[in-house]
Amino acid sequence: MWLAAFGWCGTSLAFAQQPPPPQPPVSPLVLPLPPAVLGLDTSRQLHLERVDTNHWKLVGEVEVERADMKIFADEMEIFTDRDLLTAKGNVTLTTPTHTISADTLEFNMKTELGVFHHASGSAKFGNDTGTAGNEFGAQEPSVLFYGEMIEKIGERKYRLTKGAFTSCVQPKPRWELVAGTVVLNLDHYAFLRNSILKVKGVPILYLPAVYYPINKEDRATGFLMPIYGTSTLRGQTLSNAFFWALGRSHDATFMHDWFSRTGQGIGAEYRYTASAGSRGNASFYRLMERSKIVKSLDGTETAYYAGAGSFQVRGDVSQGLPLGLTARGRVDYFSNIRTQQTFNTNVYQATTWNRSFGGGASGSWGAYSAGVDVGRSEYFYNASTSSLTGSWPRVVFSRGEQPIGRLPLYFTINTDLGQVINETHSGDTVKEYNLWRGNVSPTLRFPFTKWPFLTINSSLAWRYSWFSEQYDAAGQLASVPIARSYFDMSARITGPVFNRIWDRPNSRYAEKIKHSVEPWVYLQRITAIENFKLLPKSDSSDYVIGQTTRVTYGLNNRFYAKMPQEGGKTQSTQIISVAIRQTYYTDASAGTYDYDYSTLYGRAKVSKFSPVLLTVSVAPTKAIEGSFRAEYDVSQYQWRSLGASGTAKVGEWLSTSGGWNLRRYSYVTVGSQLSNHYLNSDTSVRLGQKRRFGGVVSFNYDLQNGFFMQKRFTGFYNAQCCGVAAEFQTFNFAGVYYPGYRPPVLVDRRFNISITLAGLGTFSNFLGFFGIGQGYR
Repeated sequence: MWLAAFGWCGTSLAFAQQPPPPQPPVSPLVLPLPPAVLGLDTSRQLHLERVDTNHWKLVGEVEVERADMKIFADEMEIFTDRDLLTAKGNVTLTTPTHTISADTLEFNMKTELGVFHHASGSAKFGNDTGTAGNEFGAQEPSVLFYGEMIEKIGERKYRLTKGAFTSCVQPKPRWELVAGTVVLNLDHYAFLRNSILKVKGVPILYLPAVYYPINKEDRATGFLMPIYGTSTLRGQTLSNAFFWALGRSHDATFMHDWFSRTGQGIGAEYRYTASAGSRGNASFYRLMERSKIVKSLDGTETAYYAGAGSFQVRGDVSQGLPLGLTARGRVDYFSNIRTQQTFNTNVYQATTWNRSFGGGASGSWGAYSAGVDVGRSEYFYNASTSSLTGSWPRVVFSRGEQPIGRLPLYFTINTDLGQVINETHSGDTVKEYNLWRGNVSPTLRFPFTKWPFLTINSSLAWRYSWFSEQYDAAGQLASVPIARSYFDMSARITGPVFNRIWDRPNSRYAEKIKHSVEPWVYLQRITAIENFKLLPKSDSSDYVIGQTTRVTYGLNNRFYAKMPQEGGKTQSTQIISVAIRQTYYTDASAGTYDYDYSTLYGRAKVSKFSPVLLTVSVAPTKAIEGSFRAEYDVSQYQWRSLGASGTAKVGEWLSTSGGWNLRRYSYVTVGSQLSNHYLNSDTSVRLGQKRRFGGVVSFNYDLQNGFFMQKRFTGFYNAQCCGVAAEFQTFNFAGVYYPGYRPPVLVDRRFNISITLAGLGTFSNFLGFFGIGQGYR
């Protein structure tokens, strides 16, 4: 029996290897209807069967062509009375820009609409050459999609049911958006409902609705990827944004932030670039906080915070106008200092005590220029006390420096007239010192440059100022006009200058090094100002002390290197600069108002000598820069201000910057010395092919009190068609809050994560996620 079974198997195998019987040749297809009506390719090998009068069945290499569209299948049925085409078996629809493959198809030949079952497809846009697109959010040239059912509902519009979409065109896409319903409008957008973002098959994020731009333009309207985070203060956070591409030169972004513990915020940003001199951006953000009860830091007390709304506005605009005029505007304004310092993750915005706005228009016509401007700047000492300064408005006119005939003399004049704003606010009490002021200042300059080693630049100026009010005997402003005038005579003497050059023909760094030693002296004489005590004081120009001579002396040391540049050329570049200076005043009170030195104001001991100012800057290469600044008080024998900063780069993969600052204050009214001492650093690393992954580490450390004001750690990975970024930040409110305000938490720990897909950018909200002050696309 076993042998019989073996023999039967052998017989079957031999039979299977026999050649098939010859088949009769298939004749070219001849249809009762003209082939052009059906768009049928009759040159292919296929079998035709007429099932009914208007029902045809074709089996084989079936191809139907309609305009620029072709349909292929193994088996196809055509119902001519209903303009219906059904197909199954390797069904494929192709156009010059997209392809769809399916198990079965129902297609209306008249409307060219239909339904694909168990289908998948791909599409390309523009001049797609098949090359990979840009990384991390750049627009990819192609998309892939699939679904249990794909309905063709327009010329280039499809509806996917239980399908997915991705612009990561790879054999194994890194990401895809899976949804119950996808409306795919090729060259325009993909709209998904109840979608889930999967990265390498792992569900990452649920999105109720997604508008994904897939047109061939670099900037397209659509929702940006949301940012998810957590915060000790704010709780769970979710930020969403919608980007509106209004045109090639302007766009808008609308944002919404949800915070589980504190409330929510909404904002908008508008940007435009009209021409080389016309551009602008403006943003508005409103934060709506809920009422809450917060425990004290030691847990022994509670405080009630009433719900409130606050806002912030930022903007900067420059717009060209007719007649050679240019309009400019700027605003950095917040309504609540507590909210500004509590909610911002950007350390600069969180520690600022100043809000301001202003604008104006100006123009130049030959040697003449004119303009008008307004501006207000308010500095806060705490939540209820502040000082306000500015102009409202101010008109300026000037004539640029021009020679007087053939004489070695140059003449210029500057004038301005405006209302000076000077107010103090304390709770509901406002004290105003506002007045009108006008200035006229003609200047005559005589330069002496005949000797190359010694130059003398002399000038004579007359300063006239008019004020609409003056101080009375009781120290109060009275509506009585007052005027001030004085002469300002000055001369700057530079030299003799000593130079030395070293030739370095075999050096790879520089073929020549030059050292320049430049001593200089500046002499200034101010004539008497008899009514100084009666004059209103608004800014530094009003604090000029008359009957005073000022002598400033200094020494500049500069090193230059003649280094090779691209293209084989050489260029002389300053690599080291060391400068030292000091000023002597015949009247010690004049030094109190010398704003060339940052530590003069508030000194406990008035001196006729200013601090010694030392500045150093180094830039030995394009990749390394550094600076140092120090002021030494000769009256108190101590360094009052020390500061250093620098940056360094190593290729394209490493960049670091840092700063250190020590400042000592000494006030007569306080009777003791105050100081601040800070250290900050910011280092970024980009590694891998095309610098696709890396991170940023930054911190601000209070050396005086021994704690970190903030620490931030950011990491990112950017693939060809997707990317992810995450950050962790700790923020210590002890470094920013003012007396009388108790922060809800002492240290806020913040975590944020952002995902980027090809063609779909990310953003930063107005509170500074990922270290950015404003949104970006």
